[in-house]
Amino acid sequence: MSSDINETPSTTPDFRTELAARLAELVPEAIADGKVDVTKLTELLAEDAGSESERFGLFWPGKRRALKAAQEPTTATLKPCPDLSKDWDTTQNVFIEGDNLEVLKILQRHYHGKIKMIYIDPPYNTGKDFVYPDNYKEGLQTYLEFTKQVDEGGKKLSTNSESEGRYHSNWLNMMYPRLKLARNLLALDGVIAISIDDTELPHLRRLGDEVFGERNFYATVVWQKKYSPANDAKRFSDVHDYVVLYARSDQFVRRLFPRTAENNKPYRFDDGDGRGLYRTGDLSVRTYSAANDFPITNPNTGDEHLPPSGGCWRYSKDGIQRLISENRIYWGKDGTGAPQLKRYLSEVQQGTVPMTLWSHEFAGHTDGARKEVKDLFGTSAYFDTPKATKLMQRLLQVCTSPEEGHIVLDFFAGSGTTAHAVMQQNAEDNGNRSFVQVQLPEPLDRSGDDLRTIADVARKRIDLAGDKIKAELDGQLTDRDDLLDIGYRTYKLVDTNFTKWRVSSDVESDALEQHLLDLRDSSNDEATADDLLTEILLKQGHSLTERVETVDVAGLDVRSVGDNLLLAYLDEHTKPTLEQLRAMADTAGAKIVILEDAFQGDDELKTNMVQLCKTKNIELWTA
Repeated sequence: MSSDINETPSTTPDFRTELAARLAELVPEAIADGKVDVTKLTELLAEDAGSESERFGLFWPGKRRALKAAQEPTTATLKPCPDLSKDWDTTQNVFIEGDNLEVLKILQRHYHGKIKMIYIDPPYNTGKDFVYPDNYKEGLQTYLEFTKQVDEGGKKLSTNSESEGRYHSNWLNMMYPRLKLARNLLALDGVIAISIDDTELPHLRRLGDEVFGERNFYATVVWQKKYSPANDAKRFSDVHDYVVLYARSDQFVRRLFPRTAENNKPYRFDDGDGRGLYRTGDLSVRTYSAANDFPITNPNTGDEHLPPSGGCWRYSKDGIQRLISENRIYWGKDGTGAPQLKRYLSEVQQGTVPMTLWSHEFAGHTDGARKEVKDLFGTSAYFDTPKATKLMQRLLQVCTSPEEGHIVLDFFAGSGTTAHAVMQQNAEDNGNRSFVQVQLPEPLDRSGDDLRTIADVARKRIDLAGDKIKAELDGQLTDRDDLLDIGYRTYKLVDTNFTKWRVSSDVESDALEQHLLDLRDSSNDEATADDLLTEILLKQGHSLTERVETVDVAGLDVRSVGDNLLLAYLDEHTKPTLEQLRAMADTAGAKIVILEDAFQGDDELKTNMVQLCKTKNIELWTA
């Protein structure tokens, strides 16, 4: 019977096992007893394998431990918080409060290979900013202590000063596992953009080459973040940051920046022949060709015109005659001048190629960003150096498409600039992008308002920015096929709701035995049905924006997910009758989920449910 029941996995995917499975498909002879035979693999690679003594790469203290942190599965989950959300039932946007290392693991099952663009603005490691409180053995426990979700008290974030030693190593140990997990989330045509300054730029490039592949380095943008120098600077005045871009693969294709009114200004002529606006251009070239050195006769005056000395026409005689016959030659305002080529706006590239130098006029600046946040809140700014919304919009313009429903992830969300930019850009180009924001609830040293953490501020900014965008563009938004999405679902990182899963994978056998003896119910009594459902959906690979309804099925309180694709009964204290289970099977679509303890040890009832689902070709899952 057990083979007919699917058990919801207790943890996020174990990527070590997945990697071994992929190797087993490619080179089965290199796998022995489920483990990789490294010696055999090296033999098979032969000349492709590098020498241990001649390896090239980036190495630092703690690297192996940091990699293990990325590979270690987690039992953590996300708790839905509708009271901290906006437009819960309709939005496709997500805001997650929690440590991003744990959250990135949780996102793996559904969002693996589905994120079009990741943008992050991580700590720059200047000695003033913090390093996330990683405890690689018990990452979730560290976070729970930090947020006072456990009895041990909160752990403060600390700065990473040069005097502490391993200055750069600490930063790399924070970034490495996060980038490893982030890469898994990117679509094959996706891209990651990382803001950084000179302090860690060299290490970020080396790290990016290792994680994403050197061939997938795409560009480094220099952003002019300030428009005036600092007169008290001891060295040169620092007025720029970098944005480093890596593609997931060669399937990523950058888009063009939209043409502006300034770009189109030269196109001021129109013959009224339906071809639209055009500008004039030179018909000659400097590279000489005797075949293209001939006179052109103005059909209006009969005057002959030769190319400039040392040059020639860019077209042959036949080509010139064709252009004249098609009225593509401009003879001056009164028709008596020298020939010029008509270049039509409709025929030029409908956009401009991105360059790697972005001025503050083009992509905004820090002072403007700070003022933008201050104006939204109507109070003093919460952040000294927020990123400019315009900078983010520029990245969205060249890295995403407005109409394809692309997902944009930012797991160092900070003040919420990325979410703000996604909403603003969607409003301006009729886009339907969605965002996933992840932010640690880092305490703010402020008093006098209800915004106690950076996560609080980011959510508030999304609220205020969304309302402002909708108010400013209200008349234009009526032309959209869908309503502009300015909402978001909030989730908070918590420990698993299922008591039986609250044990790490490396626990000693006697401790595991005691843990099993201590179990009473499969789930936490304090967890709501929606809490349990969210965890089950996440660990089965569903998204964080599934539409969920509460329905009555033969007197049972049941959750229906999607278009009735999944029915979930999550009350372990009320044992269903066979008739009620039969009604569920009659109502369900493709899948049914029932808490294991809902059967209350009645194996006959469980067997009957298995047969009901088998008869109707329904997947039966327990948790």
